Amino acid sequence: MSKFLAMINLSFFKSRQSLGWVVIVFFVTLVSCVSSPKVAPMDSDTSPSLFKIRFQNMLGLEMYSAGCSMIADGGVERMCQYSLKNPADLVFQVGPSFSPTQIEPIPSTERQSKRNALWKSWEVQGVKFYSVDAFDLLPSLGEFLESHQGSPILLLSSNLKNEKGEYLFTPSLSFTIKEKRIGILSFSEVRDLDKKNKVENIATAFSEVTKQMSDKVDVFYILGTLSRASRDAMTPLTSKPILFIGGELKEQNSIDIEKQGTSFWIKAPDLGRGFGELTVGDFKKDWKGRAPQATIGGLPHSFRSSILKKGKVEFNSCSQILKTTKPQSLETEALEKK
Repeated sequence: MSKFLAMINLSFFKSRQSLGWVVIVFFVTLVSCVSSPKVAPMDSDTSPSLFKIRFQNMLGLEMYSAGCSMIADGGVERMCQYSLKNPADLVFQVGPSFSPTQIEPIPSTERQSKRNALWKSWEVQGVKFYSVDAFDLLPSLGEFLESHQGSPILLLSSNLKNEKGEYLFTPSLSFTIKEKRIGILSFSEVRDLDKKNKVENIATAFSEVTKQMSDKVDVFYILGTLSRASRDAMTPLTSKPILFIGGELKEQNSIDIEKQGTSFWIKAPDLGRGFGELTVGDFKKDWKGRAPQATIGGLPHSFRSSILKKGKVEFNSCSQILKTTKPQSLETEALEKK
């Protein structure tokens, strides 16, 4: 992976200022459950000649099993089992994932235990970086950084800043495929933080971070749970093509690459129910035998969004993490099914 990624050094702004606790709205989660489109279950894939990118949208701290059908679909163990059997060239996560999805707040010790276990599970899955959302920093930036301490997973955000206007995390990444340069940015919708930290206006932040990058990249991948309105507002701010990765929880998952105006958009299943898998590079067919769906920045792209398969969960590395940390005071699904 090192031959593809040239990552900017990570810098943190450390703060222990407590924030008021905010949880993700229940009815939005419910809308996501009832509006999810039909997607094929994941099968085993092996094709070393293709550049494969895998990502997952918003998990939330429901790690034992996640998604509308709970134990039947999704969950950290199922995600881990699939990832271990089907490695990708680049793996990342799109937030928010570090806030609980239930209505009632949870004790700080339980929340931190879940967060620590999730970082460790992602390391097993080969996650290289995480697109931070403002929700992740609740109830405090200090707690979020404490849970991440010691993890090699890089934190990415292009518009989360401190009171001095300094980036809290790495503002951009880039990598090269077939001599084409891809710039990766991450944005969060504007939400209230504490007085020491802020979510900068997306248009302002986008203009600032791309000022130094536009001449050096062929295409932008923009990550985050951004609304369609925000995506539409960002598109005219650069002459470079954009592929938006992620979207609001209430939006349906995309099956293929969708053209939206002059930009493109993809979104994978939320709540730990599946992955989005993107083929990028000079290829005639992707690893499922399909032709490219779009040429973006001079590179053919093909995308599929898939629900994790139901069935027996084998005891794996992530099972061991859950068994050891017991973040939800539950046995792992793999052990319970024995």
